[in-house]
Amino acid sequence: MSTARRFLMALACVAVLSCGTARHTTSRSEMTLVDSLWTFSQSRPEGFTLFLATWEEPVQGISVAYEDTQGRHNRSGLEFVISHSQSHEGYVGGWFNSQDSLYYFDSVRLFPEDSLAAAIRFGKAHHQEAIYILSSGKEVRLESVPEN
Repeated sequence: MSTARRFLMALACVAVLSCGTARHTTSRSEMTLVDSLWTFSQSRPEGFTLFLATWEEPVQGISVAYEDTQGRHNRSGLEFVISHSQSHEGYVGGWFNSQDSLYYFDSVRLFPEDSLAAAIRFGKAHHQEAIYILSSGKEVRLESVPEN
């Protein structure tokens, strides 16, 4: 079991056993997930892609965000991203935007690395500025990719 996964499991146990109450209309289990993912993101200032079902970070694939979750950079935004992710592929991504100094969260779709053209089409359809290749750590700026 990875160190990150052990950390998150321990954090989830602490959150479940704490005396805090759920905020707004969010259930206690959802708040635990939001709190755990919020804490996890703070340990990954460079960004991350995470499969929520297993708390594993894939090392291969092309991460492409859904338009519906763009602009989410706070805890309530993270709640929405988690909900969207759970009703789609189950991946959440986080990244730091140095232009506005905010950390953003997205529900993401993961494409196989041999499906770059499909990932680019999906990214453009979802009005993304870039997609991210996990194995190489390479960002592909979509404005530089010609239309087909």
